[in-house]
Amino acid sequence: MGFLGLGMTLLLVGILLVLLVTRMTARNLKLTALAMVFIIAATALVIFAIAGRYGLAAPAGALALWGMRAYLLARQIRAAAPQNKAPSKNPMTRAEALDILGLEEGATGEQIEAAYKALIVKNHPDQGGTDWLAARLNEARDILLNN
Repeated sequence: MGFLGLGMTLLLVGILLVLLVTRMTARNLKLTALAMVFIIAATALVIFAIAGRYGLAAPAGALALWGMRAYLLARQIRAAAPQNKAPSKNPMTRAEALDILGLEEGATGEQIEAAYKALIVKNHPDQGGTDWLAARLNEARDILLNN
């Protein structure tokens, strides 16, 4: 039992480290961790049941059911959460675009691009930002560079 527990713990820690290195968002990391709890517990359940260790298989089965339920609940909550705000019906003004990028009137093209790049890196949907915010940044840059 000691080696099996140690092996599963090392597997979980390794997977979590890989996910952290690949810069997954916290929401995806939580879902992945819950899925891993289910997978590891279900694997332990099967191993214990085959080995005839029913006293150990029962808690592993309970943990697998809990992990599956928590994963499905987290997915439902994520799906129900609004992913982005409704697009505005009014076009963005130059003053709004400057405010979004944190610039002042008279900013050069290089300053606009630098401000846009700094903000889009922090607020990109792959880095935990929203599609709506990335679209607003793109719109602000386009308005400022086209005028």
